[in-house]
Amino acid sequence: MNDVLKVLGLMLVIASCSQSPQTESISNNADYAKYLNTQPTNLEPLEKQEVFWIKKIVEEPRGFTFYEKLGSTYHQLFKKTGDVNYLDKADSVFVIAQKLTQGRWKIPSLLSLSSLAIKKHDFQKAVTYAVMANELTEEKFGPLLMQFDAEMELGNYQMARAILDKTKRMNSFDYLVRLSKYKDHEGDLDSAIYYMEKANGLILRHQKEQKLWATANLADMYGHAGRIKDSYANYLKVLTLDSTYDYAMKGIAWVAYSHDRNTIEAREILKNLQQKTALPDYFLLLAEISELEEKKVEAENYKDLFLVEAGKSKYGGMYNKYVIDILIGQNNFDEAIKLAEEEVSKRPNPATYDWLGWTLFNQGKSEEAIKIYRENVQGETFEPEVIYHMGVVYHALGISEGQDYLEESLQASYELGPLVTLEIKSRLKG
Repeated sequence: MNDVLKVLGLMLVIASCSQSPQTESISNNADYAKYLNTQPTNLEPLEKQEVFWIKKIVEEPRGFTFYEKLGSTYHQLFKKTGDVNYLDKADSVFVIAQKLTQGRWKIPSLLSLSSLAIKKHDFQKAVTYAVMANELTEEKFGPLLMQFDAEMELGNYQMARAILDKTKRMNSFDYLVRLSKYKDHEGDLDSAIYYMEKANGLILRHQKEQKLWATANLADMYGHAGRIKDSYANYLKVLTLDSTYDYAMKGIAWVAYSHDRNTIEAREILKNLQQKTALPDYFLLLAEISELEEKKVEAENYKDLFLVEAGKSKYGGMYNKYVIDILIGQNNFDEAIKLAEEEVSKRPNPATYDWLGWTLFNQGKSEEAIKIYRENVQGETFEPEVIYHMGVVYHALGISEGQDYLEESLQASYELGPLVTLEIKSRLKG
């Protein structure tokens, strides 16, 4: 009977949460409606570039700079369309470019290959390319920073820290954004924001891409720090610079959903974005919104749509984290554990160990899960989702730290979202 009352109580909380915001709304349709555009992105300029560079390659098959230009065009097409096939095309032409060159002329294509490998979650290959570039030049700065990005993903934090010490340039945008990332990893969000703001201040007027990226990242950080109005204002600032910068619009959708509890506006934004990309990302947020509204069939449909697309071989392991989470919800633990173990083998960092530990816990293998968290996760990361998972696991087993972790993760309720926040509050009451 008590369990039934608990479920009924949680349902009432969910219903009230989805019907009305608990705080003053920040997002306003009038601010961003003009940026919503369901029309396909105009790809004609990039498609013309593609044709132009292919023609140049036909005329001069050994012209390595033509391959580099074509690779950059494919990379831009990926950004505009979300079609991951363009990443493979870019990779192929950069491979040709570096084969056609000798010595330091290989460096641009090697660094491009490293960057593409990171996007495709092939982080060890990204390190290999960056190291190869490093060995070909006296100017180590660029290759080392690219290596830093990959080492962070692999969980090689000591190596990443050593790279920062070796490349220290406090007047460099590229250095400061890496320093910001490392401070965020250490849980020092205030310093992370400080260095990202400092990096943003170094951007020149003509460096539009850097401005867009840095301002959007600052918006994310402000949100994590609870500065939701500043976060929202920065997303809008990005859109004034480039109305097609969908990452900023996604950020506004999160403000509407997580802070304002305005699921109607959030859904409208996300459905608009979904029509403009081949990537399956937005199905996940749409599923979460449907769950909050207790539209369980709709939520499962969105998850199925995500799994169908994300499960295609062309994505490699890009979406394994989210696939694992959905598989857990479907009680498909064998497949979830297989994917989690695969990720741990490729990059044994606190996040991937968390995926494995969380799967084992949900499967009922609590002792195995605790061992993983104790040995590979605890004290190694400050990511709110990981802290939340540890809180649930430890609390369920009566371990004293569980309460502390749950309370700590509750402080990141905006970042974790309404569904997880409700779950945390329910466990703390129980």
